[in-house]
Amino acid sequence: MPGEANVAEILTEKIDGIPLYLISTTIAGQIRKKRESVFQIKVERKFFHSYTIIVETHDEYALRVNQEALAHVEGEGHG
Repeated sequence: MPGEANVAEILTEKIDGIPLYLISTTIAGQIRKKRESVFQIKVERKFFHSYTIIVETHDEYALRVNQEALAHVEGEGHG
């Protein structure tokens, strides 16, 4: 809409349901895909020996941190 600032969407890669033996292969594939822009990789254990892999680039991380800081500032003094 006119007058609104364009807010980029966070496109962090999240892959659910990965078995333990495929974690290294999945991470290697994500690194090949995103190359040098990979900033952070998180592996979270879920139920029944499946894992979730979250791959974030530096730009995605910076955008997320800025959005969280903005939400924190806008939320101060309310409630």
